[in-house]
Amino acid sequence: MKKALVLLLGVCFVALLIGSVAARDVANPGLRPAKAISEFDSNSELLDPGLRGLYEEAAVDTYCLVWYTFEQMNWQGWTKSDETSQKGTYFHVDDFAGLGGGAYGNLVPLEGTKSMWCGARPSTTDPYLCSWFDAPGYGNGWNQMLGTAAFSFVGSLTLDYIYTNDSEPDYDFTRVEYDAGGGNWQEVAEYTGTYEDDTASIFLPLTQARTKIRFHFTADGAWSDQDGLYNTDGAFIVDMIRLRDAGALNNYQDFELIAVNATTAGIWIGSAEVPYGSYAGLKNNLTDKDPCGDNFATQLVYFIGSPNPSPSYPGLYDTPFCAGSNITLPPCQNEIAVSPVIDMTKYSTACNNLQNGTIPPADLPLLGGAILRFTVYRDIPLSNLVFYQWHVRSIVAGCPGQWRDRNFVYYGPDMDYIYTAETVSDLLGSNDPIQIGMGCVDMCDVWYLVNGNCAAHTPSPWIDNVRFYRFKTSGPQWSLRDLDLFQDNFPNEEFVLESYVRADAANDINTNDDPVLRPGDSIVLDCTSLLGGGVRADATFGGPAVYLNVKCTYVGTDGLKPAQLAGPSLAGSVWSGPAATPYQIFFNYVSDDGVWTKIQCDTARTAGGIQRDRYMVDLNDDLFTRGYLIEYYHTAVDVAGVETSSPSWARSRGPYREFLCLPTKNSDVLFVDDFTGRGSFAGSVENYWMPVFDAVLAPPNNNVDKYDVNGPTSGVGNGPGSRAKTKHLIDWYQKIVWDCGDLESITISDGTVNSDKSNDCQMLINWFEQSEHVCGLWVCGDDVSYDLDGLASTPALTLMSTWCGVDFV
Repeated sequence: MKKALVLLLGVCFVALLIGSVAARDVANPGLRPAKAISEFDSNSELLDPGLRGLYEEAAVDTYCLVWYTFEQMNWQGWTKSDETSQKGTYFHVDDFAGLGGGAYGNLVPLEGTKSMWCGARPSTTDPYLCSWFDAPGYGNGWNQMLGTAAFSFVGSLTLDYIYTNDSEPDYDFTRVEYDAGGGNWQEVAEYTGTYEDDTASIFLPLTQARTKIRFHFTADGAWSDQDGLYNTDGAFIVDMIRLRDAGALNNYQDFELIAVNATTAGIWIGSAEVPYGSYAGLKNNLTDKDPCGDNFATQLVYFIGSPNPSPSYPGLYDTPFCAGSNITLPPCQNEIAVSPVIDMTKYSTACNNLQNGTIPPADLPLLGGAILRFTVYRDIPLSNLVFYQWHVRSIVAGCPGQWRDRNFVYYGPDMDYIYTAETVSDLLGSNDPIQIGMGCVDMCDVWYLVNGNCAAHTPSPWIDNVRFYRFKTSGPQWSLRDLDLFQDNFPNEEFVLESYVRADAANDINTNDDPVLRPGDSIVLDCTSLLGGGVRADATFGGPAVYLNVKCTYVGTDGLKPAQLAGPSLAGSVWSGPAATPYQIFFNYVSDDGVWTKIQCDTARTAGGIQRDRYMVDLNDDLFTRGYLIEYYHTAVDVAGVETSSPSWARSRGPYREFLCLPTKNSDVLFVDDFTGRGSFAGSVENYWMPVFDAVLAPPNNNVDKYDVNGPTSGVGNGPGSRAKTKHLIDWYQKIVWDCGDLESITISDGTVNSDKSNDCQMLINWFEQSEHVCGLWVCGDDVSYDLDGLASTPALTLMSTWCGVDFV
């Protein structure tokens, strides 16, 4: 379904996407890796006027609420939470009374008056369930089973049952399994997505005369009824279970005689997975490998009790490997150190762990900003698939809220201490008490042979000096990930240079194990105004007063384009579209001042429902052609009438966010910035190279084509190899300059481990092979040799080194 904007010029119709979207179509909140940078890296406060303004404001109007140093080996009120520990046993008998059938009418007995359900009812008193967004349903990280003890049988064995399944497709599963001996569970059926009132009869291919049977539900770490990102009637309901063999076995269970909430019924026993265990602890006098500094004070570590002596750090231990076979299967380490409750109305006069000062009441309504800072020692290469995380949560009326963060897990092989600052203004309530969580997670069970091979661990990460500040600000607060924004792109058709250039997001929304790249069609970011009463409704259209401001400029120098391609206009009025559906999305034209077009965003949504405080917008894929620069920024207005923008300075001046439709035909040089946005708003690599091109290349060749790799450390498959067709390169570019800054992985990708799906190597090889002109590739970056060593097992390194003009700097 599409919604059209009628152009004032009457030249054509602009269609903006509307329709139902897949589970991760809008904003993939599934975890992505990222390499964090220090708040002092690249002198970022000077390079980025937005950051400089933030820290200057914070320096004057900041309250230090608390600072944890963990000295002397003192937890200072922190506790440990093993996130693999299940909060209860959720396979239970239920009559579903009072649930009204759930959101989709499936929460009813499948037969008779009761069924066995893997799910949870709403609760305002349970500290785990009280903060759920969409109960009843299931939660993140569930690992629940309904199974039998070992039993004997004769001859063949058949399992019959009726069931309903409702879980996030392709991520959360109910599997039917039998024990082939010694806990070797074999799968015979798998359900994901929605199955309503189905019947199953399964012949079990057993050779032994004794076994166990189980229904096994597992959920990943996001998108469930708990976090409100996927609303279900889940997870699994089963009834009329019959086990029969060739002899006398004929066990039948319909749960009619079993009490509501019972987790055991006859031979069927509900249970939860045994937790992995906690390895968090405090340690001092740690020997690091940072040449610029040491920290012999107490630090938070995650290897206490690990069975792995560290070969690289004598006397220390590496973080533990996953407990599953071949260190690739769950359970894997996933734990959080949790701070004491922090009073948001108090501060620490000595900036330590004691909140002994009260914030003046006159200041409280002005403190809309919040910053979390900490130091971390990183010797955690991406290939290890061990990461650190941070989280924050509000506590409302005694109920701990959901942990909130940016859906990143962080790595870094640099063997250094970095000073990290995270603005969390949009993630918390205004004056509600909060908690901080500092975590360590092993993702080998998720990303094995996708982003790494899990072969090695180190004692890192180490966390220290966790502190929290509030500062004065007003109006809507913003957060975004570069990978959720528009990505530079090439024409959609390889042999039609003037074909349309899609306005795609950088993020690949297919699952990690799907070899097909599927860029997100819409861009998304978060916006809240906790002190301003929330985002207000648009006075004309209703819906959120959150807007995309767009300017389209033709930047090519090859003469006027043909009249039919003279340039797209976004001006127009909304045209009536199809009848509303639960997933229909409207991007309303608001205004056009002759330079900037203003388009209303809509609330982001998925097949699981609306995403709170998250807004999306799309530009038609049949709109732009090569040579156009599209600049954009967002604005929003809160109930109090305060307007802010992202970037913060965009209402008065640039630079703006932008994406480029390549090639422009301005230059025979393609510059690939594989360090985009790191160290400054544009990125320190771009800040270096653009003056260089101006100095050494004669006009107009100095006006090089630039391809920015958004979120360059996250491996979302958005390198130029994912967008550029070979014909695009060989016709226009004789030279490619590729700079990855100090990044050591996911740079020039080859589609294999320690890389991503964007096969940049093959793109370059094709360019070399088919170019009829002299070509040259210049690969730059502090750690580029490390990256190329990682590619040595592929033909790419050899070919790029021998075919034409490759310099590695």
